Amino acid sequence: MNLNNPLEMMQTSFHTALGAVSELTSLLQEPQKLPNYFTQIQQKPEQLFQDLAVKGKNIEQDAASFFQNYFCGKGNKSPYPKYIERADGQAFNQPYEIKGTKMYAFVVEGSMAKLQEVCDKYLNDPNNGEIEYRPAMNYLILTFNKIDSLSSINPPDYDKGTVFEEEAIFWMLTVVGKRVGPLFIAERLAWFMPYLYVNNSPILVSGREVYGFFKQLGTFQIPDLNQEPDLLTVDTLVFKDFSPTSKSIDARLLEVKRVSTGEKHEAIKTWDTFEEAVRAIASLLFENDEIIFPGLQLPFNLLEYLLAKIVPLVTLKQIRDVENSKKACYQALIESPMQLQTFYGGKLFGFNGFGDQFQLKINNFASQPIVQDLGLYKGYSPGSESINIPVKLGFVLNFDFTLKDGKTVWQAPQQ
Repeated sequence: MNLNNPLEMMQTSFHTALGAVSELTSLLQEPQKLPNYFTQIQQKPEQLFQDLAVKGKNIEQDAASFFQNYFCGKGNKSPYPKYIERADGQAFNQPYEIKGTKMYAFVVEGSMAKLQEVCDKYLNDPNNGEIEYRPAMNYLILTFNKIDSLSSINPPDYDKGTVFEEEAIFWMLTVVGKRVGPLFIAERLAWFMPYLYVNNSPILVSGREVYGFFKQLGTFQIPDLNQEPDLLTVDTLVFKDFSPTSKSIDARLLEVKRVSTGEKHEAIKTWDTFEEAVRAIASLLFENDEIIFPGLQLPFNLLEYLLAKIVPLVTLKQIRDVENSKKACYQALIESPMQLQTFYGGKLFGFNGFGDQFQLKINNFASQPIVQDLGLYKGYSPGSESINIPVKLGFVLNFDFTLKDGKTVWQAPQQ
């Protein structure tokens, strides 16, 4: 004990008193030990006080741990067993640190009715209306991302190293709320990714097993920042038609091509800050930077949401039951925050006839019904092998971010 530190003296005195009370309680329960205890006081008083202080400190720590576990909700009260780690395990433990993201983004228009069907199928119907997700807009954002490194933040997987990632994602913005009588009460926004392709198995397995992302393997052509974005592509394993004799093939699924370098505009410029980029993109897509939900006339300030630098992602995480393939032995809605860490810059390519113009080509396969699911009907004839879709807006961003622990917002009851 440091006699020159009043706080340490007070703490030691408190621990000693706490230990003495505990010791006295024990002696009262076993009075036959009193003679030996008095002898110890006479022979080694200093040792006795040290022992009492240690005992009191342990009691304080045990009490604090008990209080946190059962009253503060900070303890590990999970009913689940410990996850068994493997050296060759591919479901890396979250949260993740993602560095050097080069994101090429292309905005296209879908159908509100079809996007509502997507929300109903994957988000609303499973939870029987406890939580409701609605498309916030008819715009979809297709991104091609090249990521220098993804790694776990915590051991043991942090010590394994990093993974290079390439991916292509369709993003749809949803508004999340609850129905109260005839009214829908909007609470927050969240992004849903109905189609998502990645380049390697650890990224696929981690995304599916941990968060429930609908990830599929693919191969990509994505330019570096010092290259022109003339062509971006995704190839993946597909079934052209469904039949007992159909064979899967590797085929070109998506292709974004720069079709012209049009007239320049004052908005065609680079962005140095995240706020500058968000304000510019929002002003090109929305009036007054607000989203008006159909039928509600309820504005949601998009800038306020995006400038928070935290993007919630919603997924349906499910595992097929081994005894009955028509059932899910686990099913839950997960919302996971993706948080911006460092923004390095961005650039607008073009929009609505100004600057560089891009075209999205989607090849149609029975196993990849992107056009039908998302309502990308412009220029599409039923039965045609492909569709060409004009891109409303194109841009690139360069940043680092973290994907944090998810939260279960709904879980199917266990039978």
